[in-house]
Amino acid sequence: MAGISMRELADLLGVSTASVSVALRGKSGISEETRQRILEEAHRQGYDMGRLSAPDRKGMIEIIDLSYRALGMSPEDSLYYNQFLEAVSRELNDKGYQIAGPFAPSEPGFSSRPPADGGILLGAAATDDQIRQYQTLGIPFVVTGISSDLFPASTVSHDNHAGIRSALLYLQKLGHTRIGYLRSLGMAPGEDRQQAWQYEMYRLQLTPGESLDISNDPEITRPEILLGRLHDWLDRGLPEASAFLCDNDSLAAAFMRALRDKGRIPGRDISVVGFDDMPFSAFLEPPLTTVRTCEPELGIAAATLLLRCMEQPGRTHWHIRMGTSLVERVSVCPAIPSFSSHA
Repeated sequence: MAGISMRELADLLGVSTASVSVALRGKSGISEETRQRILEEAHRQGYDMGRLSAPDRKGMIEIIDLSYRALGMSPEDSLYYNQFLEAVSRELNDKGYQIAGPFAPSEPGFSSRPPADGGILLGAAATDDQIRQYQTLGIPFVVTGISSDLFPASTVSHDNHAGIRSALLYLQKLGHTRIGYLRSLGMAPGEDRQQAWQYEMYRLQLTPGESLDISNDPEITRPEILLGRLHDWLDRGLPEASAFLCDNDSLAAAFMRALRDKGRIPGRDISVVGFDDMPFSAFLEPPLTTVRTCEPELGIAAATLLLRCMEQPGRTHWHIRMGTSLVERVSVCPAIPSFSSHA
């Protein structure tokens, strides 16, 4: 029998394939607790350590988390975070590269670890100074999660603007002319989506409805706190907008719950649109209309672009925006005529 694979070990332990590779090869980039857990399970499962001697590694790629870990967040429970890392690891491992990280920005950089051949920076919360730090090292890298106009570096991001536009066009087609906006995302994606809403509302000659921005509230990651903030907001007056666009699905789910608590029925009395198409979106009541993004494709694009940067050093920067698509479900209904008259 071939024995258990790295991928199977990773699935069994709930870690990334990259973490398994780092642990089995004795490299840096993961905690000692995680390393021991992986090594013990590999021994129990009879992993063939002889596989590691094959000279198939072209070099080392580091993943640096300038966003979640920089803000003190623990992203390991995030489905999208893990999907992105898994896709990056699989793509670069298939091309013969070893993966190290993700490292927090507070950990030593490229210069104090074994030399890396390239890097992928999770940069949704990156600063100018952080990007410049990596530029001075002269190592090819790609920044993910930011728009191309923010930094002079190769970038990969979701096309948030196109996603917002598709949602607004859909609502407009159903007669909605007064549309509100709820924001809870910080970092670059939250800003990008809000700016897209403002621009497209103006371009489509729609009337902005009520808006709420709680992206600077560090406690809203707790569901009960998020719901409480929405209740407080609705207590100041029920919204007159006929539809609301939320900048992520968790916020949309909480908003629909808060509306019900105030006697308004989502998908009947008021329309709600989310963003990201998280797996739970289809199981909400009503099922949530949302903008679909895809983290695995984003990870593959980031890995592919990094390899291109490594193959053609010194070339101009490349910028990739991954497309989105609107998923129509039941949380949106045609506008009630009385709402349209407010515009």
